[in-house]
Amino acid sequence: MVRRDVIRQWVASNLAPIIFLSAYFFTVVLGNILYTLSSVQKILREQKYTAQLLEFDSLFSPGYWALLFLPFLVTPIFVFLVRRVAVQPLGRLMVLMPDISKIDFAVMSALCAGLVLFAMFRADAFYLFSSGMDAISSVEARFQIRAEMGFLSLVVLMSILHFLSIYAFVKCMREPDIYWWVVSICHVTAMTIFLVLLNMKWPVLIYYAGLILSIFVYARRWAYPKTVAGAVLLVALYLLIASFVFRLSAIENVKPAAIENVKPAAIENVKPGSTAVAVAGSAFENAPMLIFSAVNRMAVIYPYYYELSQTEGVICGGFFEQLRFGQPCRPSTYVYTNIFGIDGFEGRGTSPASAHVTGYALGGWGGALFAIIVVSVILGMFASLPLDISSTVGAIAITGAVTGYHFSQLPGEGPLLYDHGVVWSMLFVLVYAFCRILIAFMKGRRSRRFDCY
Repeated sequence: MVRRDVIRQWVASNLAPIIFLSAYFFTVVLGNILYTLSSVQKILREQKYTAQLLEFDSLFSPGYWALLFLPFLVTPIFVFLVRRVAVQPLGRLMVLMPDISKIDFAVMSALCAGLVLFAMFRADAFYLFSSGMDAISSVEARFQIRAEMGFLSLVVLMSILHFLSIYAFVKCMREPDIYWWVVSICHVTAMTIFLVLLNMKWPVLIYYAGLILSIFVYARRWAYPKTVAGAVLLVALYLLIASFVFRLSAIENVKPAAIENVKPAAIENVKPGSTAVAVAGSAFENAPMLIFSAVNRMAVIYPYYYELSQTEGVICGGFFEQLRFGQPCRPSTYVYTNIFGIDGFEGRGTSPASAHVTGYALGGWGGALFAIIVVSVILGMFASLPLDISSTVGAIAITGAVTGYHFSQLPGEGPLLYDHGVVWSMLFVLVYAFCRILIAFMKGRRSRRFDCY
């Protein structure tokens, strides 16, 4: 059992809701607070798609702020209530979740990695990854890679392999062993290559964030310095990956609010970089712009969701219409087109919002309250897990924290059912546990049969 001080124990025990609220604040709320400043509004006016939000009648209205701060009012209450009810039942259930044996882990990891590698070769991902010479062609390559790989292989990469990698790392923290150190290093290397080849920023950054959270929760010594060092490295990694994905090199006159979410018209001054040195140089040269982009990326979307909800009522036919198979209108693509118009990425480019904001767009205040309560209950379940009972449960808890981040950025179904959805990794754990229990049961029956002779 890992010894933790009071603060570390409290944070570790509430990791999923803390990550949810923290990520939501820094990526959505903070930007909207900054939009009230005249100096920031001056920056927003430099781009058409951000300038128009300053003309919204609903901007900074009481309802605007109420919806924005709703998670901070609802989530802590429901997490507290869920923990009071769920701690003991979940503790009894988690005892049944076995740790993964070394041979099972090796076999499953090899099979998953092989499937992903095959899908990437079939999709010609290695060529497409390096083919983009500017921000627009880089985004086109991203769409093509994902389409060619297919949903199943992306689930294996973004959910199952992700969970296995977190599990190996947690195992290293809890029970140092040369085997787990070796497989963990192999996993980190493979996952880094696979995720970078997707030509996207967030998958690899979230993966490393999960590793840093594992260190914070399970490191036996120097947890705080290791976590801080990891956070600093994560920021540096963000700058490098963002510079490469956007193909930035010695940018001049780049408009800070412009870069994110495939906004072609906004990246007109970006010049392609050709070397690692150029990418590294542009990363630190353009660090203020890239950091502003990180704060502004999701924050700028929120005013559009709220304004469209005020002027059009429920969008895309409302919640029940979204349940219809093949529904062409989705809030994320609908809002994207309203923001950027016909830019070549309509129908593909997305502007997602957190679960309760999407719920508001689909069903008003009732939809927003329903969404944030469901999210809070799920986060409360993750916060009720017994952290130190096994490495499997530890990996589930870290996965829950990553899910908390996704809930702050995506509609409710995203963190559950998208290719990185928590449902797939939890199904994997349950199937493995069931197989282990079934095998143990069959062995027990066989041994009892022989005892009768």
